[in-house]
Amino acid sequence: MNKGAPRIYWDSAAWIAYINREMPSPKNSIKDKRYEMCRATLERASKGEIEIVTSAFTLAEVCKKTEITSPANNLPAFFQQPYILVIPVDTQVGRKAQYLQLAGSIKRKPPDAIHIASALIANVPVFHTFDEYLLELNDALTLDDGNKLQVVKPTEEIPLPPLLELAKKQTDEDETEESK
Repeated sequence: MNKGAPRIYWDSAAWIAYINREMPSPKNSIKDKRYEMCRATLERASKGEIEIVTSAFTLAEVCKKTEITSPANNLPAFFQQPYILVIPVDTQVGRKAQYLQLAGSIKRKPPDAIHIASALIANVPVFHTFDEYLLELNDALTLDDGNKLQVVKPTEEIPLPPLLELAKKQTDEDETEESK
């Protein structure tokens, strides 16, 4: 783990997208190349460029039946990587999650409130998710250090990491070609 590396929070949607290798196909409604987006972020983390933070609650949320080669088949080891920081769900997180729900900031599920509260309390400036209603919270919430929480899809944080600029440009060009 690189102590000075920027931190990015992953909610369960990001982990599940990676573990299940979610990609667009005629069989689903997925529009993003989720697996590739998550894989690129994990590669940056494995190189020490960033650290991925997630709540201990994630461990319970991502234990779905998956392919035999999936990282989910050995979740404890998967989440023990040095570039993944698992933070506890404690009373402070619970109270912050409760406040977010009562204030109407989080209108859906308590697990989402736990994830957002965890990121806010840990002062993690970037929150990765694929949940549309959480993406609407981009720059709407304030971290405990006074900065705004950026809620985006993996690889879409601003400024875009230099190593991913070329890959995003290539993806955009490929999508333009496909639409012709």
